[in-house]
Amino acid sequence: MTSTPLSSKNWFPKASAGLVLGLGLSLALVGIVGLLCHTNGDPRSPASQYLMWLVAPVWTAVLGGCFMFRTGWRAWGVLGAINILLWGVYMGLRSVIS
Repeated sequence: MTSTPLSSKNWFPKASAGLVLGLGLSLALVGIVGLLCHTNGDPRSPASQYLMWLVAPVWTAVLGGCFMFRTGWRAWGVLGAINILLWGVYMGLRSVIS
């Protein structure tokens, strides 16, 4: 197996995967944390404020990390699989907790 060095030639597919799928991933993660912490939907509560402001750093971390993938297709595939997994966990927890 030959190792190819990381390059910036596929920056658009990687960045678009980080933008689109990174948002979905961060929303799913915040939803899971909200369900586990029994946060209500009141936007004035401190827990809801914390979760609302947690979306941006998670999304930024995913967007920064998406450039570590070798290709744009791999970024889309891995982030898509993580999205499916996290949204499945969210739906399962929501059906059990609610």
